[in-house]
Amino acid sequence: MLSALLFIFAFLLLSGGKAVAAHQVAHCRPVPADVALPPDFPNLQDREWGYRIGGWGGLAKGHPLQHHPVIFVHGNTRDAGDWDEPGRSVKQRFLDAGYSLQELWALSYNGKSTKRFPPASQCRTANSSNVYDLAAFVKAVLAYTGSSKVDLVAHSLGVTIARSMLVQDPDLLRAIEDFVAIAGPNHGTTVCRRTWLIWLIGWKDFIGCDELTPGSAWLRHLNGPSGEQETRGPTRYMTIYDGTGVDSFYLPWLFWLPVRDQDSPALKGAENRQLPGLSHDELRTHEDAISLYLHFVQAQNDLSRQN
Repeated sequence: MLSALLFIFAFLLLSGGKAVAAHQVAHCRPVPADVALPPDFPNLQDREWGYRIGGWGGLAKGHPLQHHPVIFVHGNTRDAGDWDEPGRSVKQRFLDAGYSLQELWALSYNGKSTKRFPPASQCRTANSSNVYDLAAFVKAVLAYTGSSKVDLVAHSLGVTIARSMLVQDPDLLRAIEDFVAIAGPNHGTTVCRRTWLIWLIGWKDFIGCDELTPGSAWLRHLNGPSGEQETRGPTRYMTIYDGTGVDSFYLPWLFWLPVRDQDSPALKGAENRQLPGLSHDELRTHEDAISLYLHFVQAQNDLSRQN
């Protein structure tokens, strides 16, 4: 009897069996995000919620560029403010490196951040709900700045949203020069494994986990059967991740059983860089991480040297 129970437990843990539920836990409507964009920047509407997409960036249409614009894409429960936090501002770090405000942009694709709310009150979202909004924002930045290329710096869920965008809108592949993928669930996340969810919320359907359970059909479609589609087009890719389990989204072990999720953020065909010991957020804001991805996008991004 005990061995049968252990077998069932291990099967649920490793396979991520699908729940049957009447609703998705944590799928709630956030309030609109702050907007700090130029007055003549297009008023883009959030496809899921119907209000204006928030974010920050830009100076004025036609303002000269010295670098390709960089678009920052946040993770789940967050907003564009993730990239401009007091005391650890990625935006300020890029400004100090010579970028102008016209060259730095960030969107809020799921309303205002709820990360400071109690976990039960945080509004989570899924990849498929936000791909259109990111594509609309990228196209608006290209048109507004007049640039033929942009760079993407994405964190966590923002990574797979951006990668899915390039599948659904392949014309954008030619416009993305560099893609930095920080701690992204490219092969799933431990927190979407069924046994973890049963322990955390019971036998319910958690928003987005149908996509991000390791081995899901959604991920197989995104990555290709053998991973041949993990990096696409002429775009240069860099991934940044912990690789040791300090980032709790990607654990090597779960409940004393091996799940081997620690390398989930790595992509075939990318420059995969581990920063062992950094947490999920530190991989975005730690000075070592910022220096790594700032150098990566800067290496081919000085327009004055290209002309």
